[in-house]
Amino acid sequence: MNGKKVFLLGALLITPLVLGGSAFVAQSQVTPPQPPDRNWTELHQKINYQLRHFPGVAGIYVKDLKTGWTIEHNSDDLFPSASLVKLPMMAVIYQAQVSGRLSLDESITLMRNMKARGSGHLRFKRPGTRYRVRELIFKMITESDNTATNMLTDRLDLDYYNRHFLALGLSRTNLSRMIMDLRRRDEGIENYTTAKDMGNLLEMIYFKNLTGSEEMLDILKHQKINDRLALGIPNGWQIGHKTGLMNNACHDVGIVFSPTNDYVICVLTTQIRNFRRPKNFISAVSHLVATYYGDPSLHPAPEKKSFWTMLFPKRAASHG
Repeated sequence: MNGKKVFLLGALLITPLVLGGSAFVAQSQVTPPQPPDRNWTELHQKINYQLRHFPGVAGIYVKDLKTGWTIEHNSDDLFPSASLVKLPMMAVIYQAQVSGRLSLDESITLMRNMKARGSGHLRFKRPGTRYRVRELIFKMITESDNTATNMLTDRLDLDYYNRHFLALGLSRTNLSRMIMDLRRRDEGIENYTTAKDMGNLLEMIYFKNLTGSEEMLDILKHQKINDRLALGIPNGWQIGHKTGLMNNACHDVGIVFSPTNDYVICVLTTQIRNFRRPKNFISAVSHLVATYYGDPSLHPAPEKKSFWTMLFPKRAASHG
């Protein structure tokens, strides 16, 4: 991408980890997909209209977790992951506890060289302070804390994460440098992912295919950065998601729990001039998908609650 080096381990053959006698990465539990209906096709067309008017490059992956229908655009293309890489990191850490590599209740000492600029408050804490792995995961996801991320990266090392990304089936996601190592980034060493990799991981968490899925989903639901996907859904709907924001990248990926069907939505953007346009674009795509799921004429909801009377409250904006 733009001449930069891509450090991926996709060509490495790795045997899937086995837990409890079954394959580590389980198949999703959706039924074989039926042909999409006319309304789903129209939703796809509306998203394409937004794409044509977006002044940047976008990757989109939307999947109905009941029907298996998908909407994809550049879903396998590489994008600088920014803070999205923290999502698969969390998944790897939960699996590492099963193998005995670490404990979620063990403590890690904050060292001065682990402090990183950007999101989070741990960079202001006194070196020598100890934090449990559980605490660091929560801060890494809900606040996108870069210092917490560096502490967890150092605990397992880059090679361990990359090998286990592959074991999770994330063949186009990598972690080649510490989260805010700008010097290495300027040398062409970048962390990448794709919309589909993120969507597949969220689907595994949704269907509880991974150890710790329920806890991970609960953490995602406590996300504090809600200025993209969350702005596009009605108040009262639940969303578990993770954002990414850094220089030439603005992303948001998550699971939305609507009154009809639940769905995965991943929107990644790059080649952007500022953050306002991509954030608005992500919110607009989220709104289009939410409108599809909230229209009772398309999906009779179990509760008689009008989508159109729901408000779209503005939520706290932040970085991450």
